[in-house]
Amino acid sequence: MDLTSADTRYWLQAAIFGLLALSAWRWGRGPERLLAGVLVWFSAGDAINHALFEVDDRYMTVDTGHLVIDLVALAVSLAVALRANRIYPLWFASFQLLAVMAHLARDVAQEAAPLAYLVMYIGPSYCQIIVLAVGIWCHRRRELRYGPYRSWRTSSPRSRATAPPNWPTG
Repeated sequence: MDLTSADTRYWLQAAIFGLLALSAWRWGRGPERLLAGVLVWFSAGDAINHALFEVDDRYMTVDTGHLVIDLVALAVSLAVALRANRIYPLWFASFQLLAVMAHLARDVAQEAAPLAYLVMYIGPSYCQIIVLAVGIWCHRRRELRYGPYRSWRTSSPRSRATAPPNWPTG
């Protein structure tokens, strides 16, 4: 069986996603587990996409299947980033936004080099691996040092604003 560099990259990346998912499940909480799920979604969604549709591997046009995978990942990443009681999910979501913007850039600039499109939409996932790994490590370190803490932000307390004494009330 002849493995191409693309196959090797895919399986290596899938293995790293799986290890991060296991690490998030073991040492992380909700935000870490959801973002690890996003990484697993990349592998699972890509496998489904390639099994169901003919995928243009020449990167000459926008791949709708990969765009859908990235849009789902962006929605989850943004939801986690906005609600998590951590900073690193903002970085994770930012890299996902870059990947989605790569599809838009490819659609707008058809003459863009296929390699540039490939790097723009695959490259951020490598940064997300690093961001999530560091996020899990920082979370674990913080829990060991200070004990458990909230995974999610709570809504801010209601303002006790009152009208000035001579403010019209009608």
